[in-house]
Amino acid sequence: MNIYLTSGTYDYLRKKYESEFSKETLLLMQDETSDRAILLHESQTPSLFQEPRSYDILFSDGVLENKGFITMNHIPVNEENKPIFEHNMLHYFTSHPNRTMTAIRFLRPRKGDTYILFCLWEEKASYIKWKQQPENANAPIGKNSEKSWNSSQHSIFNGKPYFVQLTIPEEVES
Repeated sequence: MNIYLTSGTYDYLRKKYESEFSKETLLLMQDETSDRAILLHESQTPSLFQEPRSYDILFSDGVLENKGFITMNHIPVNEENKPIFEHNMLHYFTSHPNRTMTAIRFLRPRKGDTYILFCLWEEKASYIKWKQQPENANAPIGKNSEKSWNSSQHSIFNGKPYFVQLTIPEEVES
């Protein structure tokens, strides 16, 4: 299974791909602070997009639905540390079963160095409640400063990890 991402304004992406929503697994997500949007295509076939950012799914749990709140951690990892990073993340996911999120995807870039931890939540309140639980304080999911990654991982980064929050507008929900 593959994940493809493309970016643009919300209105442009909605109009361009509206006819495909019922045929494909597509999530149209809007940045909470702008009109910027990301369209996600999960498929075993080639992407619908002309120039997608392509990812392999290393870990998958839950079904992607066109409703809810999304968190995306973008983590640039240098080449020599990718195997260790993947191993540690897969260990985390298998030792901490998902009981709160609607879906989660751990994505490896086909080009470049930035992995994505994609989480779909029922609503923003679900994410906030999950993040406030003490057992999730050091989880690699959610808004984290570099200090919240353990010190042995600092040397694996190619750059500073960053975090975005997106919503699926009600007009797109299925």
